Amino acid sequence: MAGDLTNWLVDVLHTMDYAGIFLLLVLARVFPPVPAESVIPLAGIASAQGEYNLFAVALAGGLGSLTGQLVWFLPSRLLGRDRLEAFLKRYGHWLTIHPKKVRRSTEWFGKHGGIAVFLTQPVPGVRTLISIPAGACRMSIPLYCLYSGAGSILWTLLLAWTGYMLSRWPFAHSLVGYVTVGLLVVLVGLYLYRLVSHFHGIRRAQKSSGGDPPVAGASLSP
Repeated sequence: MAGDLTNWLVDVLHTMDYAGIFLLLVLARVFPPVPAESVIPLAGIASAQGEYNLFAVALAGGLGSLTGQLVWFLPSRLLGRDRLEAFLKRYGHWLTIHPKKVRRSTEWFGKHGGIAVFLTQPVPGVRTLISIPAGACRMSIPLYCLYSGAGSILWTLLLAWTGYMLSRWPFAHSLVGYVTVGLLVVLVGLYLYRLVSHFHGIRRAQKSSGGDPPVAGASLSP
């Protein structure tokens, strides 16, 4: 499985070049379980063989990451905090996001601002989900793009350089494949665990309140 996944990623990179890097990073940010941390090192390995430029890889990957995160940022900005909480009250369980957590995260985000977007880029899942409170707080689009884009490009450059250095190892491609499968298993496992825990928490809350389900779409604003 690791070899097949690695070969597929390599085929995409060879077929689409920098556009493939961009699109794979967009996919990884829209669907956080997709491990982008394996795409960029593979491009870094190819850079050591003269197929890519490290800085161009970082730019393509960083812009792809930013584009994917905008898919989360723009709707939450359009909805605003109250309507976003109402939406998450009805559908947030599939994203394992609780409206109360969004409220707390928006308060935290209000204190730390765009630096939170910049610093969370190396953290899988968090870098995507931070886009939600950023949008709910109505952070300006140019400022969000600046922090997210800068953090994404720097992180992508570091990953590409890591792949470049790994190219000296004879089994670098296979290693990246196993890391990809491992990350995918871990991230999907964490999602399923959070999903089950989320539903369990909802059931406990309903039992403690006498079994009445929450009203769909109601705002949670204080």
